[in-house]
Amino acid sequence: MRRIELTTIEDLPARIESIKVSLERIYGIKIGVEFRALPVKSLFPTEDFLEKDKLALILMKIVDEGYRVPIITVRKGGEYYVVDGHHRSYILAKMMEEMVESYVLRFPEEVSYRAPPKRSMENLPIIEPAPIDDPILKAWSQIITLLKYYEGIYDTQFYMKVEVISIENITPTQPEVSKRQISSIGRLLVPILCVKYGEKYYVLDGHARTLKAREMGLKSIRAILLIPRGKVEYGIVKTAERMGLKSIDDIRIIE
Repeated sequence: MRRIELTTIEDLPARIESIKVSLERIYGIKIGVEFRALPVKSLFPTEDFLEKDKLALILMKIVDEGYRVPIITVRKGGEYYVVDGHHRSYILAKMMEEMVESYVLRFPEEVSYRAPPKRSMENLPIIEPAPIDDPILKAWSQIITLLKYYEGIYDTQFYMKVEVISIENITPTQPEVSKRQISSIGRLLVPILCVKYGEKYYVLDGHARTLKAREMGLKSIRAILLIPRGKVEYGIVKTAERMGLKSIDDIRIIE
């Protein structure tokens, strides 16, 4: 698996200076820097795509470690173009964060930043630059995969919310899980992925983790919920009903 480098608080000053000096040379001007909290909706990308493994790593670190490193933007009018932090911006947008901390590079009034055409950060294509070998990161990347899959089939934006949910309110969407898969889980390191319909949570990914949690005597489990922008009638709900799946007791554990 390729090495993924994330910006840290420690190396952020050098990163800001490097981008600032580069733009000053290109435009032949002096650029100011200010620190501000920006509305996520005011951000626009300057890159053409996002990388799934990096998105997965950032999602994991935000959820598990509270990873929050300010992005770097260039201001043009009332809009802000991201020059460092596209993956952070995307994940924060998908987690329904309203504001993001940013170091803003400000051009003098007489010089305008040559911004690329405006596009939505959320609609940037996501590529897979290399296979993900690490099983934990692979499980986190599956969340990104299913997020985009659901956006595609329902033609609407989906968002993510972390919740701790009661196992008794979980409905499975697959009838069988292998005993070996359950026993291979040592610790519950990755949240399960669900959609909520009515009072029930339908599992999209994480059936073995859910059964492992019950085996451990837990009454609840950490989950990431996919939340649509508008109302959605989930096909997976009808599929579960058709298979007679109402609770995790209905899952057959096979050898």
